[in-house]
Amino acid sequence: MLHVVSPKEPIVKEEFPSETSFLSLYPLAVGEARPFILVLPGGGYEHLASHEGEPIARWLNDLGIHAGVLEYQVGDFEITSLLEDVEHALQWIRQTSHDWLVIPDQVGLIGFSAGGHLASIVSTIGTVKPDLLLLGYPVISFYEPYTHIGSRTHFLGEQPTLEQLQAFSSDRQVTSKTPPTLMWTTANDGAVPVENSLLFAFSLSRERIPFELHVFEEGRHGLGLSEDNHECHQWLNLAETWLQKHGYARARQQITTRLFIAGDSTAAQKGATEKPMTGWGEHLQSYLAPSVHVDNRAVNGRSTKSFIAEGRLADIEKDILAGDYLFIQFGHNDEKKEDPTRYTDPDGDYRQNLIHYIQSARERGGIPVLLTSVSRRRFTANGEPDPLAVGAYPAAMRQVAAETKTPLLDIFEASQRLYRSMGEKESQQLFMYLPEKTHPNYPAGITDNTHFSDKGAKQVAQLIAEAIRQCAELSALKQRMVERNLDNDERLAHQLVN
Repeated sequence: MLHVVSPKEPIVKEEFPSETSFLSLYPLAVGEARPFILVLPGGGYEHLASHEGEPIARWLNDLGIHAGVLEYQVGDFEITSLLEDVEHALQWIRQTSHDWLVIPDQVGLIGFSAGGHLASIVSTIGTVKPDLLLLGYPVISFYEPYTHIGSRTHFLGEQPTLEQLQAFSSDRQVTSKTPPTLMWTTANDGAVPVENSLLFAFSLSRERIPFELHVFEEGRHGLGLSEDNHECHQWLNLAETWLQKHGYARARQQITTRLFIAGDSTAAQKGATEKPMTGWGEHLQSYLAPSVHVDNRAVNGRSTKSFIAEGRLADIEKDILAGDYLFIQFGHNDEKKEDPTRYTDPDGDYRQNLIHYIQSARERGGIPVLLTSVSRRRFTANGEPDPLAVGAYPAAMRQVAAETKTPLLDIFEASQRLYRSMGEKESQQLFMYLPEKTHPNYPAGITDNTHFSDKGAKQVAQLIAEAIRQCAELSALKQRMVERNLDNDERLAHQLVN
């Protein structure tokens, strides 16, 4: 059953039947009719990968394309019901009257991983097909040895029949009515073998369907926008060119500002094998207009020292232009005295490294912004958040900000206020607290007071967005932020900052 979510409509999904799919809309604020592309995130038909949903829709908006994200049924579902939901979404987009206009014969699908399987199946056997198809590292075949067993099991069960394998391996179902297709993947994808895309490409070629296939040499599964893989990040430009050729994309806005993030695992993009762990950098784009692009260069386990030593700041220096922002947040790994490759003294190398980042951005016309480290979830005996949860590093950063006249977002203090408001027990939901056998990525369970759940990462991104709005030195960036219909958790973060 399909439920269309209005941008202004608060939704409590638990109030809907379990067989409901939700269509969230991201229309352009333009008077002319524009193409539409529906986004199907991956997740092995068990969950939905958020970084393959809204961020993809925002990227499509930046190309002048209306977008929507289908949060389709996962877990226990009927195949027919699931496929109907996708087809009904395509029908609704083409046939329903909206305040915004759609070109009805320019309605496409883009799917990632298992979402790519769903998109390809609808595009081959569906009674309602898209006009264009884009696939990122898609699951295509349900035959071993190339299938992704998790996706197949959740879709067909433990013991699928030969007829089911044939019917739902989309390379076996390509016909002359399959739409033009662009695919990209990596040669060493450890979860969904490259042969899936090769098989689909072979079938498209056999039926003389126009297609492009881009296979990058190296990259993990689940890259999404590929912000942490410069080689695979090329797929965005390749797809943009292809979409322009097919009349979907138009020229980007002339002035696009990049917001680089230099930081550690609390901000970094997480891969499919790390989910549901999420970095706050994965959710910051949703608070910014398409004319500001978040380029998340944060990497797990890095300090101010190791980030520089590995050439990661140098890579940013190659790309940053006048007017771009450099958000700098380190501290957790600078604390680690047992590791000389990462440790910095808060009143010594840490301060000097921060100054290095600041000068690096300014020398290139960029705008450096310091963010104190997000607090670990650590409470004192009297039930208060520990003011030394990240040692002396937040205080040292505040001093550097004052001395260098650099904009400062005090996220350490904001996150401590958040934990205090929620309390010691309830604040666990912001972090990686999973019992054993509840998630395939963490079969033994996990108790982690540093790294965020998806909910926690969203909360921190909201804290950062509100801090930007309160920072007088960032008034130009504030003007390029978007207003959101806040849910209960985001309203709490808004109240804490304001």
